Amino acid sequence: MGLEGSGIPGVFIVWPDILYEGPTPLATGEKWIAARTGYLADVALRKVDQVAARYRQNDAALEAFRGYEEVVFWLEHDLFDQLLLIRHLWWMGVRGVSIRRVQSGKRNATRFSLVCRDTYLGPLTPDRFPPLFAARQPVTDAQIALGSRVWRAFCGEDPSRLLVFTIGVAQDLPFLAAALHRYLEEFPSAATGLSRTETQILRVVSGGPLPVGEAFQASTALEDAIFLGDLSFFNIVHTLASARHPMLAIGESSPEPPSFAERTIRLTDTGREVLAGRADHIALNGIDRWMGGVHLKGTDTWRWDGSQLHRAVV
Repeated sequence: MGLEGSGIPGVFIVWPDILYEGPTPLATGEKWIAARTGYLADVALRKVDQVAARYRQNDAALEAFRGYEEVVFWLEHDLFDQLLLIRHLWWMGVRGVSIRRVQSGKRNATRFSLVCRDTYLGPLTPDRFPPLFAARQPVTDAQIALGSRVWRAFCGEDPSRLLVFTIGVAQDLPFLAAALHRYLEEFPSAATGLSRTETQILRVVSGGPLPVGEAFQASTALEDAIFLGDLSFFNIVHTLASARHPMLAIGESSPEPPSFAERTIRLTDTGREVLAGRADHIALNGIDRWMGGVHLKGTDTWRWDGSQLHRAVV
């Protein structure tokens, strides 16, 4: 990682939690770990104890913040990172972190800082990090308050409460509104029952079969801010292809390609009907998916119409 080779001193922790997938209880500690571990172990095909150990290791490092002079959050502008940001801001509020206490010069008060611009950190070379570090800004009490309100809404059972946070651009968290709007687009469409990502997948293969890896690249190119990793994309493809009424067909050949990314997918007739709005994915296949605090299940579920969320039965 470029940051670790940049010469910036400190202990580095990577927090690879895909919070836009799976249940997110308003909790910390073992309750949080149990909810996230059970989901991610299935998605990542890893042993539960391995996933839990990673969570506990990261939690322990963060809970030891009082032993450090400063904690710096390095985050991007996309959905993946903005959800991590508000979850950590909520955590700061729960832990009673007060920026005013730090600013008042209290001894042994840990400083919290933030690096967050519309820049993807992963591709940066080590020399690009010191200037970003030098320009870091202190986390403010206003950011903690706003992030906490949004995270509580995210973890609640009524996702429509997030709508208010997608209007305008908040000065304290300028990238959050766009990220949350993109998140709401992952709820089933009122017209087709497909999420935006599912729609993009069907569209990129509607012109003809494509290897899964190429479909991933084509779908990613349609994003304003890239947030979805290949593993999540592959899981969505597999779900669409294994549904009761499949939207996609995965090509078979002998010998099989060495990786899933090289396997070919094509649009089924049913997928074409759904994509055109002449059929509904959830009416055909139902849904069983967690998004934050909302369990989308069956045919009575939340729908996104482009500007609003509402409940609909199909």
